[in-house]
Amino acid sequence: MLPFHGNWTSKLAAPAATLGLGLLTAMVLAVLPASCTDPIRNAAATLLRPGQRAALGLRRQGERATVAVRAHFQTAARLADAQRELTRLRAENERLGAQLAAARTQPPLPSGDTDHDDAQRLLQTRSVPARVLGRQARAYLARHHLLDVGSAEGVEPDALVVASPALIDRGRDAELKPGQLVLHGRQVWGKIVELGSQTSTVRALTEPGYRDLVAVGSPSGPQGILEGTGKPLARIRLVEATEPLAVGDPVYTAAGQGVLPASLLYGRIVRLERPVGNHWEIWMQPAVADPPQQVAVLRIELNPLRLAKTKQPLHK
Repeated sequence: MLPFHGNWTSKLAAPAATLGLGLLTAMVLAVLPASCTDPIRNAAATLLRPGQRAALGLRRQGERATVAVRAHFQTAARLADAQRELTRLRAENERLGAQLAAARTQPPLPSGDTDHDDAQRLLQTRSVPARVLGRQARAYLARHHLLDVGSAEGVEPDALVVASPALIDRGRDAELKPGQLVLHGRQVWGKIVELGSQTSTVRALTEPGYRDLVAVGSPSGPQGILEGTGKPLARIRLVEATEPLAVGDPVYTAAGQGVLPASLLYGRIVRLERPVGNHWEIWMQPAVADPPQQVAVLRIELNPLRLAKTKQPLHK
């Protein structure tokens, strides 16, 4: 036990002695005149100056490192924001480029009764302009009992002021019929599904129940069936998996061959999936993503010029 006690005593005595020596030195320096203490202080300052300079240099380096790290993180954040903006602008440019290419490759829809060979065509197209009814207009018509469509889509009279189904301000008064295409420019938005005396219900191509025959890749490309899914993308089925398709290929109407002066654009392929079977699973982004304000209903009718020729009296 004694060696142990002596060991701890020696350990405690050494710091105490050092502390006492330091206090004694401080007291001596305090009572000595300045003429005696100044040389000692100058010598101490000279000895400590390299350490002070080193500490000051380390402090400055630390401050510069902190500023550099902060600037690095700020630059990284700005770079991430710029990258996101660049991605958005590229996607917007691709969308606008696709619309521009479609507009350049397709002639405008005829606004009159006939086209350049109107005397020869048996069937012709007429585009009937219409406006899409907004919520306020639908509510007004419902209050005045003028909104006589929507029941076929399962909509109750009190709910006709909601945004779906879409309604336009033309009906039987414009000789419209169910199944006629509703266009925005040369792009398909949907079809007439129900008629009223003054208004009509439109089913957009992405809504469930929408079906049409389409050509993929080009107006004369492989044909398939377009189906609405109730989601932002429409699906195209029954296109052989051997067909060389790619993301970005356009999709056109195929049911109007021999009637329309040119095919109408439905949209573009955004995803291709090869299932276990022999057909592609194709997903299409509609060319008209949001409901437009002004549309045109495509009406097909007999050419009156052809009919007039058949009714001319025979000359003797």
